[in-house]
Amino acid sequence: MSFSWQGESGRWYEVDVARAKRAWEPVGGVYMFVKPSPDATMEAGGPVLLFLAQTSNFADALARHDMWAAADQLGAKEIHLYPVADPRQRDAIYNDLLQSQTPILNKQMLRRVA
Repeated sequence: MSFSWQGESGRWYEVDVARAKRAWEPVGGVYMFVKPSPDATMEAGGPVLLFLAQTSNFADALARHDMWAAADQLGAKEIHLYPVADPRQRDAIYNDLLQSQTPILNKQMLRRVA
């Protein structure tokens, strides 16, 4: 299953949707913790991106992620994955999506650091 997210640049990113924990591939990319749409027709606005991050290795990052519990409490049931090997390209995609989606858990992390 896949879904497309639009970045601030207007570019669309088609991501793989994982609905359960699994053995993650040891490849890099951008990942998201997502609350699925309550309505299959997406008339209710579609899925909600709760947390966005990037990693050089999905297997290491997703094995025991410290933000999953918070995302789960907010209704996350899916992990969206966009594999990107090149670190500069991965960073650009991450920032493009972060600017357009502004996930609530990313905003909370920024407030804790400040």
